[in-house]
Amino acid sequence: TLLQQSAAAYINDMGISNPLFPDADGQTDIDMNTLEAAEAYVQTIAVPARTLLDDARVQQGERLFAKANCTACHLPELRTGTHKSPALTNQTIHPYTDLLLHDVGPGLADGRPDFEASGQEWRTPPLWGVGLTQTVLPFSGFLHDGRARTLEEAILWHGGEAEPAKEAFRAMAADDRTALIWFLRSL
Repeated sequence: TLLQQSAAAYINDMGISNPLFPDADGQTDIDMNTLEAAEAYVQTIAVPARTLLDDARVQQGERLFAKANCTACHLPELRTGTHKSPALTNQTIHPYTDLLLHDVGPGLADGRPDFEASGQEWRTPPLWGVGLTQTVLPFSGFLHDGRARTLEEAILWHGGEAEPAKEAFRAMAADDRTALIWFLRSL
């Protein structure tokens, strides 16, 4: 849950004990109200807005993204369920993920099973905001370990269940590949 993730970030990233992760004596640096306030913040923070919606190149890239069947895993639209906060209930969101595990081939495998996931299965990451990644962190990479320096490299690292989509991208004319990358940058 986001409450657990927030609590883990407090203790692991900042060394702040909390009701879910108290110190050895059972003491906490923050109380449950503070932890729940952090959870509420994370739940309601907005994702970056898409850009260049009217750009013909971006629109063409979006069509090519669907035609290559990238949308098999990177679903453009999801609907939230019920939530204690009405503002979060039954909302249509556009994360470009299915939130599921997929075998993306041996090229991305780390050989470390995690719970029921094999070492080459990864949860489809949301793509919203991916276009700002290198604006916010200029030297950051893409994929789970940052190995891809560009969005094109990230696509070309895909394998396994995503192999057909990767090959569809590879077979595109250069202008079409560029349009698809422009679409991703618009997210």
